Amino acid sequence: MARRRLVVLGSAAVLLVASSVAVRAATMAPLRTSDVPALESFDPVRLGTLEQEAWAAYYYREWARLLQLMLDMIQGQFGLSPAQALQAAYFTTHAQVVWADRGAAGGEAEELMRQFYTMVREPAGGRYDPDRAAALEVNWWAIHRNRDQYPDHSALAQALADLYAEVYGLPAEAALPAGEHRAQAMDLSDQWIREGKLRDSPLLAAIRAELVTSYQALHDALVARGGAP
Repeated sequence: MARRRLVVLGSAAVLLVASSVAVRAATMAPLRTSDVPALESFDPVRLGTLEQEAWAAYYYREWARLLQLMLDMIQGQFGLSPAQALQAAYFTTHAQVVWADRGAAGGEAEELMRQFYTMVREPAGGRYDPDRAAALEVNWWAIHRNRDQYPDHSALAQALADLYAEVYGLPAEAALPAGEHRAQAMDLSDQWIREGKLRDSPLLAAIRAELVTSYQALHDALVARGGAP
């Protein structure tokens, strides 16, 4: 009887240790093996591909799929644990749902993005101001929503460059090529929407290519500054 009790207690102890390890793994950011911050150690092809799919999910109002795509993007881009990535993905997805419904009204979307940028800054190795980053994020959303007020996409490209400059610590002029390509991707996305948001549209591949080029330009700017590998 005593032997059986010891076996049960031993099994319970193993389960407790395993549970503790699982919780720790889920809630702690992965250890970094490089001096380069996680924020700057991204794969342009992977990020550009995921973002194009996330844009499509947004315009189809497929919020569950958008959450999953944001989770995939965030965990890889910001060096977060699964639990941290889930919370961060919630903030940014909720912000986009709010923006789709009522835009900047009430400041809720910007507040959610402030929480997002606050949360990811430390594990990602960022040095930006979360308040400013959130304001710049929502600023380009607003410019894109009101594109008919602008003659071309230069204001949108500059707004994106300003966001990259804040988040990645780059001069705005160095971040402008990335902003230009991302703005071009948005032009193509707007055309795709006007043409009916067809799931087999060749424009989707063109959007993806521009986003990949945008992230590559951002990566190149970081390399030139002495950051990304």
